[in-house]
Formats: sequence, C-alpha cells, structure tokens
Amino acid sequence: MARQCSLILFFTFVLFFGPKYFAAADAAASHAETVRTKLVKMARRFLGLPYIWGGMSERRGADCSGLVKIIFGKLRIQLPRTSREQIASGESISADSLKAGDLVFFSSDGTTPNHVGVYLGENRFLHAEKRAGRVIVTDLNQPWYVKHFLGARRVLGGGKSESPTESMER
Repeated sequence: MARQCSLILFFTFVLFFGPKYFAAADAAASHAETVRTKLVKMARRFLGLPYIWGGMSERRGADCSGLVKIIFGKLRIQLPRTSREQIASGESISADSLKAGDLVFFSSDGTTPNHVGVYLGENRFLHAEKRAGRVIVTDLNQPWYVKHFLGARRVLGGGKSESPTESMER
C-alpha cells in the first residue's frame, strides 16, 4: 500500500511539476530558434537594397559588412563595422555546422576577409554583392564562393543566450 501511495505521489508530482522543468529547457532552445528566425526574416527585408561601398543605410544602401551590422543591430546585437573586425566576433564554426543567422566570410586573397553574409539555411546566404549592385541571396555552392570561402562565425549563442558570445581570436 505504501508503495502504491509513493507511486501515485510520484506521478502526481511529475504531472504537475514535471512539464514546468521540461518546458524551461524547451523554452531556452526554442528562444534561440526564435531569435534566428527573427534575424532571417529581418535580413530578407533588405533584399534589393542597393550596394554602396562604405554604406550603412537601410534606405540608401549598404556594403556587405554594413548590411550585417544593420541587420544584427535591429535585434540589438552590436557587431563591429568591417568584415575584418566581424570575423573576430562570436565563435568559429565549420561550414557543416552552419545555422540560420551565422556569418559566412570570403576572401579574394585567401587570408583577409573582404566579404561577409548572413547564412539563411538550406545552403543559402544573404549579402550585399558589389557585382549585382544590390542585396541578394546566393547559394554557397556557387564556384566563386566555394573557392573563396574563408570561414564562418556564430554570433548568436548556442541556445544558452542570444547575446553575442565572447569575441575570440582566430
């Protein structure tokens, strides 16, 4: 009889209090995805914005790193201004670990980042491309981007928080 009472109390406890504990863990993970989803939606609003070297205006135009700074700034996440500085933000990740909202960097010379975009998922990223003259979405498998891929950084936390992670040296 005591064993049955213990089991009933245990299941009652789990039914009433268990979901709160599990929900807190799920909420933290879903919060991360919510911020990533917001960031991607925000980024897509800039499609077609004119490319302007050195620009950082959501109306007149922006260059690649200016665009990234504007997009993250809309969500109150501060990033440095240039791709050379932005590549030191967050944590380095491999290309096969990319999640929506991560930054992807490219280099014409193989060492110095001179182009950056926001990964959208499904192997696509949004960026202000000089040649196109506007903000576009591009597949990472396009030959120039495959050849000049320099690295990726995760600025949004891994689910613990969505503030930028500590800057790390490459």
